[in-house]
Amino acid sequence: MKEWTWVSRILLLVLLAGCGPLALPPETPTPPRAPTSPGPGPRQATLTPTAPLDPTAFATATPTRIAETPTATPNATAAAIALQQAIMAMQQPRLDQPYPAPDGKWQAQVVIYDCVRPNGLEPVAYEQLQLTQVARGSATTADDQLRYCEGLGAFGLAGRFWSPNSRYFYYTSAREGVPDGGCAYWEPPFLRLDASTLNKVNLGAGPRSPDGGKLATWQGRDLVVWDIDEGEVGRVPALALEAVLGPIAWSPDSRALVYVQATSACPAPGIRSYVVRVDLPKLEPILLLESQAPSFGGVQWDRADELRLFDEKGKEWRYNFRTQGLNPVP
Repeated sequence: MKEWTWVSRILLLVLLAGCGPLALPPETPTPPRAPTSPGPGPRQATLTPTAPLDPTAFATATPTRIAETPTATPNATAAAIALQQAIMAMQQPRLDQPYPAPDGKWQAQVVIYDCVRPNGLEPVAYEQLQLTQVARGSATTADDQLRYCEGLGAFGLAGRFWSPNSRYFYYTSAREGVPDGGCAYWEPPFLRLDASTLNKVNLGAGPRSPDGGKLATWQGRDLVVWDIDEGEVGRVPALALEAVLGPIAWSPDSRALVYVQATSACPAPGIRSYVVRVDLPKLEPILLLESQAPSFGGVQWDRADELRLFDEKGKEWRYNFRTQGLNPVP
């Protein structure tokens, strides 16, 4: 690869100043990750322009330009905005699937400008979450992300779903990859966009309930339950104050949940682990298990009366609520 002059590197840093993070927004909580395979290596820059824009990809409108100063970077410098516009001018975007609101009044879609080298700089890419008001056919950039293509980490905007009342659109800022380093539990965060005000809230990371009506996420050290239509239901601090936060699992009837904590982010024999149950609507934590041998790092709630637990070696165990018995699965 051609070596860069120190002048070119300084220029890139100046252009990216004020653009916010290149992968994850700073407000995104980074809860610990469960053991996973090693993260991906450096992402290869996509230098070939994508296929021309297909106007039929939008059901009602085709937003392909910045409609306003990107809301994700309210303090963006003129140089940063110029860099975004340079990326957009060099290629046609590719489009993620459209997300029409249930009431038909809104449509959300991610517009992706793949990696290019503006003015010979290192490869950068730009993405927008565009919200279209169907009656007017006008698109607004509700969120965006500018990133360096040869780095590691989690990146990329992606839609998830609308609330049934069409007020909120849920999406993530980490479509691909995982945060750099470490072996702790991690899930892509949920962000919530209010279609009427364009206000964005980072809800944290965690699973959606089986009935589709709620989310349970870690936000800081709190376990927070969200109603998809209405917002926050309640929150409760993690039971083990000094332990690392782990995965959350909903009950099959969506009326309770469990989570795992451990005294180390990385699984190993002898690490103390905790399995905690929280029932709705009171949100009072109940310690089900405290164990070092085995040490648990994963959980699933697939039966009303039993949990599936996974120890530091990946071996499966079953915990019975009625008998409080813990048994290995042969």
